[in-house]
Amino acid sequence: MTESANPYRISRLWAEFVDPAMERAYRLHMQPLLARHLRVALWVWGCLLLAFGLQDLQALGMSDEFLILAGCRALQAALVFALALLLPRYPGLAASGYAVTALEITGLVLFLPIYFLRPDIATITVMVLALMLLAMFLFVPNRLKLTLLSVAVGVTLILVSIWSKGLGADVIIGAFILMSLPVVTGFFATQQLHTVQRRQFAMYSQARRANRELKKEVERRRLLEEELKRQATTDPLTGLFNRRQYEMLFRRERERCRRQGSAICVAMADLDRFKALNDEFGHDGGDEALRHVARLFTSKLREGDVVGRFGGEEFIILLPDTGVAEAERVVERLRQALEEEPLMVAGSPCSLTATFSLSLVLDSENDISETLRRVDAGLYRGKRSGRNQVVVV
Repeated sequence: MTESANPYRISRLWAEFVDPAMERAYRLHMQPLLARHLRVALWVWGCLLLAFGLQDLQALGMSDEFLILAGCRALQAALVFALALLLPRYPGLAASGYAVTALEITGLVLFLPIYFLRPDIATITVMVLALMLLAMFLFVPNRLKLTLLSVAVGVTLILVSIWSKGLGADVIIGAFILMSLPVVTGFFATQQLHTVQRRQFAMYSQARRANRELKKEVERRRLLEEELKRQATTDPLTGLFNRRQYEMLFRRERERCRRQGSAICVAMADLDRFKALNDEFGHDGGDEALRHVARLFTSKLREGDVVGRFGGEEFIILLPDTGVAEAERVVERLRQALEEEPLMVAGSPCSLTATFSLSLVLDSENDISETLRRVDAGLYRGKRSGRNQVVVV
């Protein structure tokens, strides 16, 4: 991946993601935390404004100068508290930074009258303003470029104020140097903090992405495993159990029925005149006939019964917990259903029938092949005696 294509690349100057989408994602992620931190900063800011108002009253009394300063401080505090109260409902105001920047610039403008109305503390005012500029970087959550804009406005205002009072160039230069120190310190400290925060978010995002990809891979492997298992245990044409699977199921059910003392029956079905159907409708018609029989048998059998494809047009049916009489009724229902529900081939109904043979599994028979030899013999008898019937052996 080239550097330009890296969505996690961070601007060295502004400490923001170069990719706008990634920067938006970061701000959205940090939005609740930024809103909480900004609320704390705003409440402290507003309380300090009111506290310094008491100092103005002590120094100026109820003079016009005090009333002007009190009005500026009250307006500024009202704006600060208003934003603090809006943040819980609109946390995006903290993440975007524009509301905070406007409030900072407004606050600096409303702070400047003290420089003119209280010349006795002009030097202290400049030092306080320098501390305010540092606090704007370190304690008020905002984007670095927007904070720098607010700070630039504040420095410009104080330098213009000094110049308007006719002070010499040495005073202006001294004030500029005094304010530059907290600005430079705050800028680089905030730059490092924002860079570290975004690097942490980048690692967090990469970890989440890796986890999502890992979950997808696990799910893909699970589906693949299920598909492989299905392919290994089912007949691909009909979806029925293949020989290996129904033999395994026979052994399991045989042992269970033996422990519980219940009977188990095995039946075999052979479609009648299947070769003629293949000759008339082709192999596609024959395949559709096999799928039709598979769907019908599956829908008519009970939940615990097992149906599989023996091969060709022959099917195996396992009937656990079933005696011969009941098994004969179950198989007879299958025979009737097959006869009564024709297969539609090329828009025309095609009647299908099958010959069935069933037998009770004997106590001496532990393998299904032993039972199938007897069932197969019954199947031949049914074919010779007219087909479409159920033979019990």
